[in-house]
Amino acid sequence: MHILIQRQKIVKFLVIVALILITIHSIILGIYYYVGDPDKFDFVQMFDLDMERNIPTMFSSFILAFSALCFYLLSKESAEKAKNHQKYWLGLSGVFLFLSFDEGAKIHEKIGDFTENFVDPTGYLHYPWVISYGILVLILAVLYMKFFWKMPTKVFRSFMLSAFIYLSGAVGFELLGANESSLHGTKTVLYSVLYTIEESLEMFGVILLIWILLGLLSKKKMEVQ
Repeated sequence: MHILIQRQKIVKFLVIVALILITIHSIILGIYYYVGDPDKFDFVQMFDLDMERNIPTMFSSFILAFSALCFYLLSKESAEKAKNHQKYWLGLSGVFLFLSFDEGAKIHEKIGDFTENFVDPTGYLHYPWVISYGILVLILAVLYMKFFWKMPTKVFRSFMLSAFIYLSGAVGFELLGANESSLHGTKTVLYSVLYTIEESLEMFGVILLIWILLGLLSKKKMEVQ
């Protein structure tokens, strides 16, 4: 397998697109609150980071799927050189493929509806899906601890930084947004600020991950510039 990938150009492009989407979202949202009439400003949903089936959602789904592809390519290389690593890379490819699908299908919301049967969906647990996904993250952390621990220190720290950025948004700011939504609803400025930070952290966490993965692929047979 011999693939030419221009690493810096790809990541630079993704960063620019993310910044453009966040900027458009912030500007439109600011005008939305200034106008104060949702019926006259309905197209805000096309760029709202908190809405589904719109442009930001497609971008987030794409970068997650691209990450899954990178993990898959690493698994193929590991099959030739380090077979004991293949299952780990392939597993992560499956996880991120699921996250890509979930970004558009909102499976986590359906899981949240089920979780409501066991918890009181108020306050920070207003979006109870974080409990189920939080448990899955802990399970993955245990299963992959030995695998990541054996990585070179610089690579290990890069992966941890990417995970920290992503989970700070997906879990940390999600909990803060859930509490605000539970107390005052989803139409407040504070809620909008919280989910804007949340989605931004998720995007940049994944983009950093892509940078790391392309760097790892550069040490394989792929030709990454």
